[in-house]
Amino acid sequence: MLTPLLTYLIQIIKLQQQFILILLTQLANIYSHSKAPHFDGPTYHRFNQFKADEKLPLLQAPIQLDYRKLMVTYLEQYGRPLQPINRRKPFDYPRVSCPRCQAPSDYLYANGGGQHNIVLCKICHYSFNPAEHFTKTMVLRCPDCHHKLSLFKQRVKYKVWRCPNLNCSYRLAALAKLTAAQKKLYQQMPSQFKVRYTYREFNFDIHALAKASPSQARVDLKRIQASPQVLGTILTYYVNYGLSAAKTAALMYDIHQVKISKQTVLNYAEAVGKHLRPFLDDYPYQLSTNLVGDETYLRVKGKWHYLFYFYDATRKIILADYVTSQRTTESACIAIYEVLKRYQQIPDNLKFTVDDNPIYRVARLHYAQNEGIDFNLNIVKGLTNETEVAKEYRPAKQTIERLNRSFKLNYRPMGGFHSTTGSVTYVTLYSACHNFLMPHQSLAHQVPVPIPEVLATNRMPDKWLNLIQVAEKQLPTA
Repeated sequence: MLTPLLTYLIQIIKLQQQFILILLTQLANIYSHSKAPHFDGPTYHRFNQFKADEKLPLLQAPIQLDYRKLMVTYLEQYGRPLQPINRRKPFDYPRVSCPRCQAPSDYLYANGGGQHNIVLCKICHYSFNPAEHFTKTMVLRCPDCHHKLSLFKQRVKYKVWRCPNLNCSYRLAALAKLTAAQKKLYQQMPSQFKVRYTYREFNFDIHALAKASPSQARVDLKRIQASPQVLGTILTYYVNYGLSAAKTAALMYDIHQVKISKQTVLNYAEAVGKHLRPFLDDYPYQLSTNLVGDETYLRVKGKWHYLFYFYDATRKIILADYVTSQRTTESACIAIYEVLKRYQQIPDNLKFTVDDNPIYRVARLHYAQNEGIDFNLNIVKGLTNETEVAKEYRPAKQTIERLNRSFKLNYRPMGGFHSTTGSVTYVTLYSACHNFLMPHQSLAHQVPVPIPEVLATNRMPDKWLNLIQVAEKQLPTA
C-alpha cells in the first residue's frame, strides 16, 4: 500500500511529464515556423504519388453528318422512310437538335441509354447531354487503345481524364509489372496504384497568370538621402557578399562611418529591385537551346516558399526566377512562360533539363495541348546515371544545382524574409548581379551578359550605379 508521501511524489512526476510534453510541443511549433534555415528541405509527400504520363491524348473532332442523307440511305436500304418518334408524353427539349447530324427534336429519344439527362438520336445513334453538348467540340482518346477518355476528377483549375478500358495495353502492361505482393495489395487498395492512362487538362490562362508589372516602391531612387556611392556600396555588401541588412548597416558605419538603419537598407534594395525588374525581364538575351530548370526553397514569414529557376546552361544566364508559395504545375507553367516569351520564335530543338518532379511533364503537356508549343524534356533523376539521357544531360543539371547553392550561400545568413516582397526583391537583385555583374569561371571570368556601359569601371559599387542608369534609359516614358 502506497504511503501518502509516495502518492504525492507520483502525482508531481506525472504533472512534470505533462509540463515537459507541453514545452516540447511548443518548441516543435516554434521550430517549424522559425525563419532559421533548416538542415533538410521540406518534402511534399503527395508528389511521391503524383504520376504523369508523357504521351498526349489523341484529339478527335466529332464526325459531322447530315440527317437528310442518312434518312435517304435508310429509305434505300429498308424501302420505307424513317418515322419520327411517337411520344407518350411531351419532350423536355423541344428546341434541341442532334449536334452530330443536326436532326430535329422529333427524332430524339429522352433518357437515351438509361442515363439521366441523356438524349439519343434515332437517326445517327449519337447520345449527348443537351445541357452540355454545345461546349463539347473535341473528344479525348487514349493514345494506347484509342478508347474515349472519361472524366475522373474535376478540380478548380484542371480536370483529370482517365482511360476506362479494362483491356487497354497501358493498363495490362502496368499490371504485368506488379510483383506478387503488389498484386495482392492492388486487390485490396487499387487506388494506391496507377495502372491507367491519365491526362490532366488545365483551364487556366497562362498569359493572365504571368508576373505582373512591379508596383511602385516605397522609396524613390531620385529622392534618397544617401549619395550614389553609398547606394552602390550598400548593394555590393547586401547582394554580392550576401550580408544581411543588419550587418550591411553595421558595416557601413564601422568601415565607412555612414550611419544608416537596417530598414533603410531594405527600402533601398526594394527600390532598386523594382527599378531593375522590367529591365531584367525585357532584355534581349542571346540564348542557346540548352536550358535547365529546378526549384529550391526560401523562408518567407517563417514558412517555406519555392523559387523556380530556369537557366541557360550554355551561356550561364538566369531566364526565370519565379517565387511562389506553392510547388504546383501552375507555378512550373508560369516559370516556363517567362523563358519562352524571350524567344521571338521557339526553336525546333529547344530542350529543358529537369529532375523527376512530375509537374514539369504536366507543364510540357499543357503547352503542347493549349499553346501549340512543343519542347524536349530531359529527365535527370537521382544521383546515378540510370539512363543514357541522365548521363548526357547531368552536366547541365549540375549547373543549376551550383546556381542554387550559390544563391543559398548568399541568402542563408539572412535566415529568411519578413515578406513576399522582400524575397522577390532579393531574388531580382541576385539575378541582375548574376547576369550583368558577376564574372564566371566557365566563361573565362567574363560576365554572362556584358554591357559596355556597365563594365566601364572596375569598382563593383560603380557597376551597380551604371546598371541602374542603363536600366533607366530603357524604361518606357509616360
